[in-house]
Amino acid sequence: MVMEWINSTNITGLDKGRYAASLGDAHQYLVIGILMRLGFQVAHVTDRGLPYDIVIRAFKKEGDETVLIRCQVRTIRKGRISFIAGTKAGVDREYKSGVKEYKFTTEHNDLLIGVDPETLDLYLIPTRFIEKREEKKQYQNLDL
Repeated sequence: MVMEWINSTNITGLDKGRYAASLGDAHQYLVIGILMRLGFQVAHVTDRGLPYDIVIRAFKKEGDETVLIRCQVRTIRKGRISFIAGTKAGVDREYKSGVKEYKFTTEHNDLLIGVDPETLDLYLIPTRFIEKREEKKQYQNLDL
């Protein structure tokens, strides 16, 4: 198979679970690269147990004090982005730990960044938005 498009995926034929985990990592690095190109200072978090993947240093106002924004990068699947954490995915999806499933709140992170694997479009969703919509665990058909 030949990679013809930027959105070609899994041309090596990796196992579905292992590939899903790799795709999540790839999306984190894509987001980091885009943010760095825009001039933000970005740190990749290597502790997989945290409810955020990257930290962005941003300015409240131009030349003013800075704030740190904790971001969780999520892969959009079939037009849906999940706001739930605590479950295993990818290669570890069968592993059951004592961790309970939970919906993201501002206690966990400040921003979710959804990556559409087909188009590489990014969707920025403030965690405050998720908190105010308690009845929804995930959203479909993102028209942002």
